[in-house]
Amino acid sequence: MHTLLVNPVFPKTYWGMEYARLLTRRSALLPPLGLLTVAALLPSDWTVRLLDMSVEPLLDEDLKWADVVFVGAMQIQQDSYHEVIRRAHSFGKTVIVGGAYPTTDPDASHDADCIVIGESEELIGPLCSDIVNGTIKPRYKAESRPDVTRSPIPRYDLLRIEAYQSIGVQFSRGCPFNCEFCDIIEVFGRVPRTKTPAQLLSEFDAIHAAGFRGMLFLVDDNFIGNNKAAKTMLPEVAKWMRAKKYPFDIYTEASINLAADDKLIDLMLDAGFSSVFVGIETPSQESLAETQKIQNLRLDLTVAVEKLTRKGIEVMAGFIVGFDADDSGIFERQFNFIQKSPVPLAMVVILSALPGSQLWRRLEKEGRLVADWSGENFGRANFRTKMPEKVLLDGYKKLLGDLYNPRAYFARCLRVLQLWPSNRPTRFRFPIGYALGTLLRTFWRQGVRAPYRWAFWQFVAKAMWRVPHLLPRFVAQAVNGEHAIRFTHEDVMPRLAAVQATIGFETPALPAQSYDLSEVALRETALTIRSKREEDVQLVPLT
Repeated sequence: MHTLLVNPVFPKTYWGMEYARLLTRRSALLPPLGLLTVAALLPSDWTVRLLDMSVEPLLDEDLKWADVVFVGAMQIQQDSYHEVIRRAHSFGKTVIVGGAYPTTDPDASHDADCIVIGESEELIGPLCSDIVNGTIKPRYKAESRPDVTRSPIPRYDLLRIEAYQSIGVQFSRGCPFNCEFCDIIEVFGRVPRTKTPAQLLSEFDAIHAAGFRGMLFLVDDNFIGNNKAAKTMLPEVAKWMRAKKYPFDIYTEASINLAADDKLIDLMLDAGFSSVFVGIETPSQESLAETQKIQNLRLDLTVAVEKLTRKGIEVMAGFIVGFDADDSGIFERQFNFIQKSPVPLAMVVILSALPGSQLWRRLEKEGRLVADWSGENFGRANFRTKMPEKVLLDGYKKLLGDLYNPRAYFARCLRVLQLWPSNRPTRFRFPIGYALGTLLRTFWRQGVRAPYRWAFWQFVAKAMWRVPHLLPRFVAQAVNGEHAIRFTHEDVMPRLAAVQATIGFETPALPAQSYDLSEVALRETALTIRSKREEDVQLVPLT
């Protein structure tokens, strides 16, 4: 059975680092880990190809070769996704779809022959049998969450490994928290399931054997969701990294309460972690309470970010505007918080109601949903916001422009470098040829051709004067800045301006909601959240 796995095109986003990858000469940021896992689950006698459209085009010859086509996608890929389905059908091919987009909004994939809803480990076997027997069903839905210790090593051998900036691995699925806007807990549950340390290291071995050396992304939605399992795994990773002379620079996603666990931080550092993405969302306690992000109310967010930085873990962070509790002052508060904190890459989006999330269900009940979610965070909200829409878009546009003013961005980078521990060795090193080529292209593009070249050279001069031993880190910051600055001003600003031009009125403001932020109220909220869980489990402590 000739099986073609297709990863559709991603449009340009903050996450894609498209402009930065012009400097690093990489075609894509990350490979499609879900499809690589599906490939490993397919029968061993099937012939499998992976085609990542971020790396190479999908040709008619590829579709003609296939007996069956598997397509995985996120919402943001939906335009390319539906086009892939159409093209495959034009050659008479059976199309099976899965991933985040079909799982959370299966009705949107009515053009596919078969939809796999949920995690695929226990579905692929019956599906493949039905494909062979010609009895394929329209839908296969996971009735339970699989034991990830039985998940196979993803087929990294199918990749053009040199095309990627980072390679993804997964240790856990699920998150113990209850953020209203998040769909992760709906898809993967609130009981984090983890692989064994040996299992994870087998995946490290496979990536290493494929010849990759560079950034390794633990794609867990909350790496410390199962704190105990993480602490058991990290010493084994540290031992492996030392034996292999630190071939990877590891980063991941975690909740901000990581900053409260010194032992866990030290274990991550010893294992070769250098950065983490955290969901800070907002400095507004009222909005944090509204969205049930209780863990962020239990500590000083600025202090937490500074602590992680002083330890030697650079923080990337996500922020959201448009909560019901937000007013027109939130944009200035967000800017002041981010600019004060050592967070160079601050991903700020307008709140969206994701299909299947608690927020989606609440807004649907309130009659406030106005559109499906496209996966795009740089346009109109898909629900009726309490803040007038014009105020929201105007404030958001100004906030992004201010954050990615080159001087503001480089000031945040310098703040990180000044806080960085002087005794923290940089264990990972890119190959000298690759590093030198990236450095020269960076100096040419940002130091000669960029309209912000004077801000760039001022940053480089200050960094060389104050922290010359951190040259690889501040060059990496500059490379990231090339994307963040250019994408903001060349792509996002024009798109927002076009959206603003379509709004000739202000949406009537709905009354803002106030929240009781007393300790008693927070405890009652936490108890309410716990009681809403469908599974009787012991939550990881919030602090």
